[in-house]
Amino acid sequence: MKTIIFLLLSAIFLIGGCESTQSKSTPESQDEPVIIIDALPEPLTEVVEEDNVSDASKKLIFNTKLSVNPGQPNWVLFSNGTYILFPKGTSAGDMRQSALGILQRYSNQSFKVNKSPLVKGWVASTKNGIYNYVSLSQASSRQASNRELAGIGKKNVLKDKSNPIIIHINLPKQ
Repeated sequence: MKTIIFLLLSAIFLIGGCESTQSKSTPESQDEPVIIIDALPEPLTEVVEEDNVSDASKKLIFNTKLSVNPGQPNWVLFSNGTYILFPKGTSAGDMRQSALGILQRYSNQSFKVNKSPLVKGWVASTKNGIYNYVSLSQASSRQASNRELAGIGKKNVLKDKSNPIIIHINLPKQ
């Protein structure tokens, strides 16, 4: 009985806890996605084709899929676990271009850390919508402090900023 209650509470936390906590000043229509596009972002160093993804990258993609709220199916994942969410209806090209612009504008913001019951790791996130999956193997232990995990997340984001390699663009299946 305790296990069932724990699983139900975990599912509720996952669904409710992964939503953005930023308030919006004006309500937006569900039909009109907000798209942030830089006019002239720097070119990507490399975009890895899905067929050429390493086993480590496949594991990162899988864990990121489990970490992201299913209600937000549009996101871009970089090689060091950094990912950026986009509104439904955003095209792959717009997400690719915008993700690089958003990542390039990252300037040493602090990270908040959350643990998901579905993955062996944590998600470090900024208020500006930059997320980083921190795996259990990157932390010193399962009891790593939020400060340590936030530092690892920040280091991963800085690596992705300096050498942006997109390994996955997630779109809902049509």
